[in-house]
Amino acid sequence: MKPFRTLLFFLAVFLCLFAIALYFPDGGIKLTDDLTLHFVDANDIFSGNKTEYADIEQIINQNNVLNDSIISNLADTTKSSWDTVRANADSLRRTIHRLEFPGNDPSVLYPIFKAFNQIRKKNELVRILHYGDSQIEGDRMTSLIRNKLQKRFGGSGVGLVPASQTYDFSFSLLQKNSDNWYRYTAYGNRDTTLSHNRYGALASFATFVPDNIQSSYSDTTTHHAWISFDKSWYGFSNTRSFRQCRIFYGFNKKPFINEIYQNDHLIDAEIFAPTSKLKVIDWKFDEPQSSLTLKFSGASSPEIYGIALDDMKGVAVDNIAMRGSAGLIFTKMDRSLLRQMYKQLNVKLVILQYGGNVIPYISDNGTYYEKLFYKQLTTLRSILPHASFIVVGVADMSKKEKNKYISYPNIEIVRDALKKASFDAGVAFWDMYEAMGGKNSMPSWVFANPPLASKDFVHFNPQGAKIIAQMFYNAFIYEYEKYEKSEHPLVAENQEENEGEK
Repeated sequence: MKPFRTLLFFLAVFLCLFAIALYFPDGGIKLTDDLTLHFVDANDIFSGNKTEYADIEQIINQNNVLNDSIISNLADTTKSSWDTVRANADSLRRTIHRLEFPGNDPSVLYPIFKAFNQIRKKNELVRILHYGDSQIEGDRMTSLIRNKLQKRFGGSGVGLVPASQTYDFSFSLLQKNSDNWYRYTAYGNRDTTLSHNRYGALASFATFVPDNIQSSYSDTTTHHAWISFDKSWYGFSNTRSFRQCRIFYGFNKKPFINEIYQNDHLIDAEIFAPTSKLKVIDWKFDEPQSSLTLKFSGASSPEIYGIALDDMKGVAVDNIAMRGSAGLIFTKMDRSLLRQMYKQLNVKLVILQYGGNVIPYISDNGTYYEKLFYKQLTTLRSILPHASFIVVGVADMSKKEKNKYISYPNIEIVRDALKKASFDAGVAFWDMYEAMGGKNSMPSWVFANPPLASKDFVHFNPQGAKIIAQMFYNAFIYEYEKYEKSEHPLVAENQEENEGEK
């Protein structure tokens, strides 16, 4: 072929491709629910525009610098000793992505702050429930928040755990079970054959006899089950031991036997009578324990709503992850049982971290989700009128479009729905989406060195979860420091004088 004809051929091909690029639909051609055909955009050819991912370097670096001592100084704008680093202080203060409050009123957190200050006086255990979806699964985020609060206010142990774990791995605890535990949840694939909605604080319960057999009084077979707990070397040191173990159970139709073992030595055994209410089996230990085995036997199993591995006083922080949940389950559970269990646990703060699972399904209006989530908050507040609440907004989530990753277009719609529901219900809100960098920030976490999020462009990995949890903790403890200085000005003045003398 002559050179001129070759040139004409290539020009014709390029013209055809350019014509296709001009008229090809912007959103591509959907072939199946999971497959869409895209073609290069004419604007991409000439403009050379690229999607810019958020710059998170300063966010990460400055948050890593912050500690409780620095945050305490940042919260006190009157400290004369802080004048020498005022410019730095202003920069660091802006690094803390602040909690937001209805009517800018931080007093919604005063119940938990007062509880912190009463721990040493009352020798009590203050409990924080961290509910969330798969973003906190495996004790991600929660483990660091627990560690920081227990270091500051005391406490040990991993907190409240189910009798039968849903997921294969937990960062802070090694738990094993016999294979005859039956787990029932208020979220996910709920068992519709259940005749009740008693799920308790974990939104789940477990039995070692199936529910359909439990109703038969003629069954005389003795069933056996066991649970063992051991320390995890992956977890923080404070979670590796505990001073008390409590089993929250109820509604067994026949007696059952419970045994507790330390290092294969039986230390206690008791027969528990049938009951139709919430009960607690409680053991307190003279020395911190790092491992236990619980054994159960009976013709009827109790409904076990959770096992708490705690200290005698300080702070307990529970990780309650619900894969696939939108957080709309609290109105569907037995409120009387919830109220009783929350009271026994002395719950003073509830953190709710949901929204990611509705993002693929909400298009341009979040009002429906906002109203449903508002009902969850008002229900929980009616059950816990003297507790504080914080809603953690959604993280950035990305989907692949052609050769780039972009934020889902409705993330801010879901974020705003959660924030409005929170403020209408009178609770605090923390905007995780903006804190991590905002639009198109998730790819920056995924492509960081080392990576801080998984390649599904949805979930933080363990390293990233620690960073975002540290950011949340910084925002939370900043408000506590401000509260401390406003409630105890004389203490703040004395601290100023002491620092001046140094």
